[in-house]
Amino acid sequence: MLGFINRLLGRTKNTLPPFDFARNHFRRRKQWPPNLKTLTEKQQFRFERKFKRRVKMKAVSETWNRRVTVVIWSLISFVVVYGVLFHDFANDPMNPRPGEQPFVGLRRWMWDKLGGFYTHTEESIKGGERGSRREVDMPDARARGGPGGKDAEGRDPSVTGGGAASSR
Repeated sequence: MLGFINRLLGRTKNTLPPFDFARNHFRRRKQWPPNLKTLTEKQQFRFERKFKRRVKMKAVSETWNRRVTVVIWSLISFVVVYGVLFHDFANDPMNPRPGEQPFVGLRRWMWDKLGGFYTHTEESIKGGERGSRREVDMPDARARGGPGGKDAEGRDPSVTGGGAASSR
């Protein structure tokens, strides 16, 4: 099956001979991993210190650390906000004082501020179905003399110096 997929992808069979370690031109200078039993205590300590330092340097990744930090703080924030504003502590079996609801004052203040933000009332909708006209007419811009409104003679009252004494 793998050969069929390789043929579909246009890959040919590997023609390189298998790697021969005896004919390797780049021989290693030191055995890896070193035999710790043959090293003295001082050499073992130096090796361990060097190896730990290299592992730490290799493991450091700025983007990974930053993303993990963002995820951790997001989870902490979510748990705190949920616990303070939404969790029902009164019916929680792990609550040491059953029936008592903490954060009542904070919750009441928050819902007083944001309570009507997510809901519509009949007065705020001002219309029945989609596309229906408003029951209350919007004030006309010409009647109030605001921007874009012109007076009876076709002049813009917001422009200064356009009185009766000006010549045309």
